[in-house]
Amino acid sequence: MLLLYRHTPVGPGYGIEESLALAKALVEAGVDVLDLSPSSIETPGDRAAPFTSLGVPVIAVNELDRVDRAVEVLREGRASLVAVGRGLIADPEWANKVREGRSDEIVSCIYCDACHDDLRAGVPVGCSQW
Repeated sequence: MLLLYRHTPVGPGYGIEESLALAKALVEAGVDVLDLSPSSIETPGDRAAPFTSLGVPVIAVNELDRVDRAVEVLREGRASLVAVGRGLIADPEWANKVREGRSDEIVSCIYCDACHDDLRAGVPVGCSQW
């Protein structure tokens, strides 16, 4: 069984140090993957990076559907994986296009949140980019 925990290490009482202590306890209790949200806009994956020392894969998020940001996170070792949720809604072929060197063909998310509005409303998810 794979156990994932998503955490946002931002805000009062939930900074990096407190979050590291929580994450360490979670890993010791058997959590297999940590999903850290969000990265800062300035440095993608920055808030995920401290958690890579805990010995489990770490997922970074926040505009990582922008290929340059995703590559930076992985190259710099700030995370083991990147989440591209909205990017995959805007363009379900995102991963194939990246793998095939066709990043210039990606239909990019414009962060309008229409997909999240649909999710919250419990209706089929759509995208304003379609």
